[in-house]
This record gives sequence, structure tokens and C-alpha cells, in this order.
Amino acid sequence: MKAKVWKNKSNGQLCITIAKNSGVREGDLVEVDQPKVRTIAYSGVVADMFHYGHLNSLLYAASISDFNVCGILTDKAVEEYRARPIANLEERKAIVSNLKCVDRVMVQKTRDPTQNLKKLHEEFPEAEIILVHGSDLKYVHGSEYITQINGKVMQHPYYDRLSTYKILNRFLESGTTLKDITNFTSYIAGKKPFDTEDKRGNKMIVSTKAETLKALMPLVRKSRIEKMYIFTTADWKNQREQILRDIKESFAGKIIVRSSAVNEDTLKQSLAGNYQSVLNVNPGDEKSTSSAINAVLDSYAKGMGESSFNQILVQQQTENIAMSGVVFTYALGTNAPYYVINYDSTTKSTDSVTAGRESQSMMIFRKSRQYPAKMQRLMEAVKELEELIPGLPLDIEFAIAGNKESVVLFQVRPLAANINEARMDDQVRERISQLKQKFSQLSRPVAHLEGSYTIFADMPDWNPAEIIGDNPHYLDFSLYDYLITDSAWHEARTSQGYFDVSPAKLVELFGNKPYVNVRNTFNSFTPATISKALRGKLIAFYLEKLKKQPELYDKVEFDILFTCYDLDYNARADELLKNGFSKQETESLKQSLISLTNNLVLASPQSIRADMDDGFSLKKNRDKIALQQKKETPSPMKIISDAKLLLDDCRKLGTVQFSRLARLAFIAKIILKSLVSNKIVSKEWEDNLLASISTVATDMKTDFEKLAEGSMSQEDFVEKYSHLRPGSYDITSPRYGSNPDLISTSHAELKTKASEKKRTFKLIPEDRKKIDKAFIKHGLTFNAGQFMEFVKAAISSRELSKFEFTKNLSDAIELLAEAGMKMGFTRQEIAMLDINEIFEMNNSATNAHQLSLKWKERIKTRTEERGINNHLLLPSILFSADDFDIVRHHKTKPNFVTQKSVEAEIIEINNSSDSSIPDIEGKIVLIENGDPGYDWIFTREIKGLITKYGGAASHMTIRCAEFSLPAAIGSGGTIYSQLQSAKRARLDCKGMRITVTEAK
Repeated sequence: MKAKVWKNKSNGQLCITIAKNSGVREGDLVEVDQPKVRTIAYSGVVADMFHYGHLNSLLYAASISDFNVCGILTDKAVEEYRARPIANLEERKAIVSNLKCVDRVMVQKTRDPTQNLKKLHEEFPEAEIILVHGSDLKYVHGSEYITQINGKVMQHPYYDRLSTYKILNRFLESGTTLKDITNFTSYIAGKKPFDTEDKRGNKMIVSTKAETLKALMPLVRKSRIEKMYIFTTADWKNQREQILRDIKESFAGKIIVRSSAVNEDTLKQSLAGNYQSVLNVNPGDEKSTSSAINAVLDSYAKGMGESSFNQILVQQQTENIAMSGVVFTYALGTNAPYYVINYDSTTKSTDSVTAGRESQSMMIFRKSRQYPAKMQRLMEAVKELEELIPGLPLDIEFAIAGNKESVVLFQVRPLAANINEARMDDQVRERISQLKQKFSQLSRPVAHLEGSYTIFADMPDWNPAEIIGDNPHYLDFSLYDYLITDSAWHEARTSQGYFDVSPAKLVELFGNKPYVNVRNTFNSFTPATISKALRGKLIAFYLEKLKKQPELYDKVEFDILFTCYDLDYNARADELLKNGFSKQETESLKQSLISLTNNLVLASPQSIRADMDDGFSLKKNRDKIALQQKKETPSPMKIISDAKLLLDDCRKLGTVQFSRLARLAFIAKIILKSLVSNKIVSKEWEDNLLASISTVATDMKTDFEKLAEGSMSQEDFVEKYSHLRPGSYDITSPRYGSNPDLISTSHAELKTKASEKKRTFKLIPEDRKKIDKAFIKHGLTFNAGQFMEFVKAAISSRELSKFEFTKNLSDAIELLAEAGMKMGFTRQEIAMLDINEIFEMNNSATNAHQLSLKWKERIKTRTEERGINNHLLLPSILFSADDFDIVRHHKTKPNFVTQKSVEAEIIEINNSSDSSIPDIEGKIVLIENGDPGYDWIFTREIKGLITKYGGAASHMTIRCAEFSLPAAIGSGGTIYSQLQSAKRARLDCKGMRITVTEAK
């Protein structure tokens, strides 16, 4: 029997009617069979200020399905691509949930609905899923997954009469009838105190660029504003001829036609660069002027900024530009108390910085009492603006022009991103004072080391910025220190014939930023056999050279230090002679380096084997602890003790050995570089040799392809690589085994196998003869064949050694996470602890409860401390205590890999703790630090790689050479920040250039 369900309008109950002759009696059980869901429509919507267009879309989805699902985007998801919704998630969700045409509402956490689509597919595996969106988008997020499950993407005609933006714009056009709008110019010259929400309910500051400049023009004394002519879009429609005549009569020389839209600069958002400005316009040519004005108006339409209140700003174009740029009166986003100046002093352009073509940067602590000479007048002008507009962080576009170097203001607007951020000016001032004292103490002479002072930098040795990042957690830093930078680093070098610097810590923490103590590392790179006097002269020379050429800070082994003998020694020794060294001293250094180099290369087959054997032996205790963990239910304190055993094993049998292997790999690269520079072999020869070397990265790519083909099981792949994580020392970063997207073959387009791509390299007799002859001439006692084997063994063993010792590190981190979880702590909270503190507290506590109380107290203190440190802006190099006040970013020279040139879209991977994996195939990938945990990117067909940090022989340099992948490793902060604002770029490795080809 079938009966249709109907709804009782009086009480809302669902009912069925049973015919009298059905045979069903009172008390019988009747089964109601719900119709099978065959077609599901899914629409992802914001539904802010719900209007007819939203309803139209959902009605269309209901018409093509028997189960209509609507995904409501979270506020955070919406902010990824547009302004935050006015209605919050619960308000928007409530509206859609009460629509008759919608059967289910789901929360959509990102712009991409794939996660929700997966859930629906699991619940209704036999149903066809249709992804619905309006025709206003060419690309519909989630379409890739829909294609995989044989669903459909259907787009309905977009209803363009209404949109959230158009509704808001209509409100704006209502002008003074809205109580929530207060003009920004009313705050200029302190006419009223700044308050984001004053007693009358005024919440939004709206002012055009032109009106702001007009209000400031009669008030500024330390700067000037070029002559202006302002009109609205309505004026242009009605008085076009008069406007053109006015412009022609008002200006002589070139003019600039600029945007001045009502939504361009507000307290809630800044649309800087969203609309067009036209330079070099001849005011006497009405056709050119009209064309420029129309170009700006067209940009309003394209940028969804049409309004009858929009203005056009015509100004005299500034000539004789010496410098131009942008000043933020507080650091963007964080409100760190610094004047942040991005400037261009080379191109004489007014828009090179805002367009992302050229930029240098400097940060000046707000409490600093002195400014660099070239910024003096600019800072005086900025200070005056702050007096005229008190209490509000500002974004100022400027130029310095003319023989008198006057400051010209192009724009002054509220720094929208900072309005709701807390200020910590006094706390930061106190912290900077503490850091200056620390710097001064560490810079004093040290009895057993040479050098009357030191320098601190983030990349000269062991590259902390690359391995643990520019802003590591306390646990990351302390683990790196515990395993390597406390003493393992110099113990390894001492065993290889270098000077013993013990005791000497390699890395110090200033705020949250790790720095290498340059004096310590420079001493550790000198041969043990040279005299104290010669060592003293070398260290003084090295430190002074780095001061003069700070751009070499990540290439010290190749361009400053003498760490081994190579074929460039004689040419480089000339520089020593010109700096006060005698021939006897340079000869003494030469013989020491030759002896050290010969010993290390000739002994390498045995030493590499012994160090690798130690690394492989780490498995014994690791397996033992893993077995115990499965059998028992250990207490948090026992788990922490097991973590300590793994880390102590790692230091004893892993990191000292790895340090030695890393030194051999550097020596191999240095000698190779000298073979190229002396034209004994070509750069292509070197590239081919490096590309022929297989490391664990090659194995991983090959295994990944086997996984995709089905010839390797998921379990076997995970077992082999599960310990890796993007950020080897970061407890908040999921391991490969816990992040299936990293090893998901759904991302892969496998064209050819890695094994088929791997180049073969053969040393031909002619090259062998040339290399042997060069080595003999320079006193090197190994031959070409031995050197080739040394290069291959040193580079591949270095990578394999790290792969092995990080298994202990990774397991220890997971044990710490497990112990913390048992005591109720998250990974983010554990990351606030120092590993030494963890072990000390574990030893002193009598039970887990007492231990957890100690942890809570320390986490609270560290969190507060980190909050202050997050408001510090620090440079890559600290030469003096003054560098805490005036922060300069030195332009670095990237380490280019291969001779190739590629152009592609740029994509940044910037959060190691984020489990979502972006589509990176066919793109140039940006990553801040090149830790080997990012090796998963090589399983995708990327076009190129650019890192912020990394050296000439770093892990990522080796990886890219191995895969013949165009790369720029260690591009530095200035270049990297430009690329973050770019959509596409050209990476020209042979020409050693990175060029932005399209801005975002």
C-alpha cells in the first residue's frame, strides 16, 4: 500500500490518509518508505543581505534535484576573497534554513565546497550530485571533485540587478541620510577625537582620496600636495566640455589623472591599487585627457566601484623624483610600533612600489630618537601628519622630489587592516632595551675565541631561518639547539680538523627570531693547524668583509671564508694580501687547507660509511620504545622520558654524524664551483653531475609514482615516509602519516617516471685528464675519479643521514604531543615550552598532576612573552645595537639552480600546520624555508621554486639540482615580499633574474 504524506496546516504535523477498504486497522504498524534520493543539488552561498538573486539561485537548484542542499560560507571563508559579511554565520544560516526550497543547510568552511561534497557523496553514494553556481564565474570551486565522482556542474543565469555590493553602494549614495557614516576629513587637525564607535553610533569612516588631500593641503608645512582639480562622475556626464576647458587652463606641463572612489579608502577596508591612474597626460590635448578620464571611470566599473559620488582627481605630475614609496605609521596588520617605509630610490617612478615592480624597505622603531639622513625630511612630514590626524594609523604614499628634496604627498588614508589591532608600544620599547643589553653582552671579547666583536645573522651557518623559520615556536628552537646548535655542530668540525671553539653556542634567540653568532662560526671554520695570530687576522678580515658586503651573509662559505682548499685559492688570496696579510701567512693558510682537504676527501669512503652506520643504528631504540608504547599504557612522565632517550640517541648517533656529512657536502660544492670558475668544466657539466645524483628525494618521487600506479601500497609508502613533516622541528605541523593530502595521488599528473628522468653522468677521459692535471697542480692528492665518488657519496649521504636522524626527532615530537594530550594540552600549547624545561620539570615533578601545573604556568608566561615578541620587527643581520631601532633589509642575491628560464603563475605555501594542500602543478612555488619536510612538492609537476631562505648548498638547492628544477633559493625578504604581491613571474636562472610579469 502507498500513501502520500501531507501536512496538517493547523498544527504543522505530517500525516497520511489510509483508505477504508485497505484492511488496515487501528493499532496496526504501517511502514513509511521515504523516496530514494537520486539527484542532489549543492549551492555554496554567502547569503549576506539576502535578496531576490539568492532566492532565484536556490529555486533553480531545487528545480533540478530531489534533494536541495545549501552550503553557507563561514565569515572566515568569505574573507578569503572579499569583505567580511555584515550578517554573521548564524544569522545567514537561519534565513536559508527557513526556506521551503532548501532541504538541508551545511556550513562551508572554505571557498572550495569539496569537503561538504565528499560528505554528501559518502552519505548518498548512488545519488548524482550537481554543483550549482551562477554564470558570473568562469571557474567553479569544487568542480574537480565533482568530475571525479561523475557529477555535474550547472550554472544558471546570474541575476545582476542586485548584489550585496550594489545594495551597500545604494546606501552610500543616500549620503547624509545614513547615521553610520562619518567623513574621514572631520578627524584631520584633531577636529574631533578618533573613536571607532562614538556615542552617536558613527562606525564607518568614508572619505575620498581627493577630499582628504584637499583638507590637508592648507595645513601641511613639512610636505606639499600638488595642484588639484576635482570633479565627480556625475559632473563628467553633464559638464564634460567645461571640465576639459578647466583642466586645459589650470595646468601647464604633464598631469596625472587619478582615481578617487568613495569605497577606495575606508576604516573597514582599503582598495589601494584597485582602480587605475593615468600618468604623463598632456592637459592641452583634450582627446588624451578625455581618454585618461574614461580609463579611470572604466576601472570603477571593472572593480565593482561605480557610484555617482565617485570623483576624478587631476593633479600636476611631480617631476624630478628622487625617491617614492609608501609609509605605514604602524606595521601592517600587527600594529607593531614601527614606521614601515617601502621605497624606490632608483627608477624615478612614482608608482613602482605600489605596483610591486621595485621596492626597498626600512622599519624605524617609533620611539627611536634618530633617523637615517635620507629619511629625515620624510619622517618630519610623517610626524606632522600624525599630529594633524591623531590616534589613527596611517598609510601614506609619497615622493621626494626636486633639488630641495621636498616631500610630496600623493595619498593619506586610514590603515584599515590595523584599526582593531592592539598596540604594545611600551612593552616593545622595554623588550628592545633588553635585547640591546643582550647584544652588547654577547658582543664582548671572548677569551678563547678571536674577534673583538661579533655579528648576528639568520643564515651564515646551519641556516636557522631556513630550517626552523624566521619566527619559530620555543619548542622548535630548543629542539634545534638541543640536537645541533648547542654543541654538536662544533664537535663535528673539531673531529674533522677545524679549530675547537668549545664552549660556543651557535644560535641565539632575539625575541622570537634565531640568529647565528657569526664570530663563533667564523672561528669554527679555521683549520686547527694555523697559528693564533693568523686566526685572529682572518676573523677580523672575515667580520669586516661581511660588514661591507652584507648581501653575502648566506654565502659566507663560498665568498668570505676559507674553509677548505679549492682552485680559486690563489686568486682569493690576493684579497688577503691587499688587506694586510703577508705572503708567508697566505702560504701557511694554503698548506693547512690543502692538508685538511686531502685528509677529508681521501678518508671519506670510510668516514661516510661509519657515520651512516651510526645513523642506521638509531632504529634499535626507536623500535624498542615503539613496541613498549603498544604493550603498555605509560604515564605522561614515562612518555617524556622515552622522548628524551630518542633525542639523546639522535644527538649521539645522528646529528654529530650528519654535521660531518654536511661539511663534506659543502666541500664538494666549493671545489665543484672552483672547477667551473676556472673553466676546467662548464656550468652545464656541473648541473649534469648534480642532476645524476639520487637522494632520498628521488626515492620518494619514484615511490610516489609507484603508489599512484598501484605497484606500492599506501601502507608501505606511509611506513617509509610517515615521519616527515613540513617543518622537521614543528610539533604543530602534521606528519606525512597524519596528513593524507600530502601523499594523495589525486593531485598527481604522472607523465614520466622519475627513474626515466634521472640523468646519467659519465666522466669522459678528456674531462678526467683536465681535472687530474688541475688537482696535481694545486697539491691535491685525490684524482678526478675519487673526487666524483666523493661528490656523489657526500651529497647523497648527507640527505640520507638527515632522513634517518629525523625519524628519532619525529617520534620524540609525537611522544611529547601524546604526553601533553594525556595532561590536556594541545600541540599549540606544547609548542610554547622549551625542551630543556620539559625535561627539568619532568625530573622534579612527583606526579602527572604536578607536572601539568608546571606546564600551565610556563605556557602562560611564554604566551605573554611571545605576544610581545610578535610586535618586534628585526633585520636579517644585526651589526650593532642600533639595528634594533633602524631595521634595514639588505637585498640578497638568490642562489639560482640550473640554467633554465620559466614563467608561470605563483603560489605560496605559507602555513605548515595547515593540512589543506593547494594545487601547485604547473606553478612557481614560493616557500619561506626549504626544510626537507617540503619534499612532497617534488611529487607534483611544479615549474619552479623560490624560497625566502636557503644557501648555495642547502637541502632545497640540492633537491632542485637533483630534479633539474629551475629555482632561486634564498631570495631574501625584499624579493620575496614583491613576489607575494605578484600573480605571475619569470624565473630566469641563467640570467640570474626574477621578474614580476603580472601583479595580483
